[in-house]
Amino acid sequence: MANRDTMDYITILTAGNATDFGNLTTAQYGGKTACSIVRGIIFGGHGAPGAIDYITIASVGNATDFGDHVNTTNVDYNWCVHNKIYAYFARILDANQEKHTIATAANATAFLWTSLGNTGTNALQTPIKGWIAASG
Repeated sequence: MANRDTMDYITILTAGNATDFGNLTTAQYGGKTACSIVRGIIFGGHGAPGAIDYITIASVGNATDFGDHVNTTNVDYNWCVHNKIYAYFARILDANQEKHTIATAANATAFLWTSLGNTGTNALQTPIKGWIAASG
């Protein structure tokens, strides 16, 4: 896959093509996302493993630097669960798990919040709970 810095959006209630939203701070692919009703966060993948960007959902425009990850290795397998306040992010084979307050731009801080440690490979969430699946 090629790294890209473009972001598009769709209006779910209407038929039609995607529309340009803006650009990421760095071209990448394979990152994870989290959001509140106001802000979206893009956790860097290939091409930007240390980057964390954010957007304001209600207005089109380029992403802004949110901060940096604790560790920038192993971008192939990462996962994120979130609710409207917090986003929890980690990469498989990396003991550093991260907790982010979505409303506050800042560098990541290490935060141990699951006993799966560095083995989580997939995630799913509802507004109340998040699940991380391990394999191996």
